[in-house]
Amino acid sequence: MDVSSTTGTSSSSAAPTSMTGLADQYDQFLTLLTTQLQNQDPLNPMDNKDMVNQLVNFASVEQQIKQNDNLESLIGLLNSSADAAALSYIGKDVQVEGDITHYDGENPVTFGYTPPKDTQELAVKIYDSAGKVIREFEGSTSSQRHTVTWDGTDQNGDPTEPGLYYFAIAAENSEGDTVHGTVDITGRVTGTGTSDSGPTLMIGDAEYSLGEVMAVRGAGNA
Repeated sequence: MDVSSTTGTSSSSAAPTSMTGLADQYDQFLTLLTTQLQNQDPLNPMDNKDMVNQLVNFASVEQQIKQNDNLESLIGLLNSSADAAALSYIGKDVQVEGDITHYDGENPVTFGYTPPKDTQELAVKIYDSAGKVIREFEGSTSSQRHTVTWDGTDQNGDPTEPGLYYFAIAAENSEGDTVHGTVDITGRVTGTGTSDSGPTLMIGDAEYSLGEVMAVRGAGNA
């Protein structure tokens, strides 16, 4: 998960290099075979078995090139479909697995967390982009998902600046050991981006992959 919008290179970028290599082999093989046929000794022509073997190799290289062409087309179609799917999320509220969200300075932010079993104590903490705890309060210890709506104020009740904020839970079990639960963010998709793994969704300045989407709640239904 990235916290800023980046444009990465598609994972299929290696395909042109592979295609170039196959094309070179194809051209070299064709040139070699043609040269052999032109320069063979009429009194001692190339053995039919050798000719068949070379033609089989020729057909194999040609088939690989066609397969790569088809694969390139399929990858292009899949990427186009994924891009279109990402665009359909714009304007909707999505629940994503992660701990980073964007506060716009006006609208409350919704977090979610699920404590592990045997949690005895749990504190909810909100950090600013510098890693400073700006808000902390006691959370529920029951092992189910809980939601928190943060109004954008710090521990003293003062408003905070717009920007990226981090959400975390600090939990302990009955033996006093630290345990880790899951956290999620709910926010409105404001745009899309790209990364090495495919299209991403932007929630303000926070960026999540499509695979991190846990639920789509629709506009206004956080």
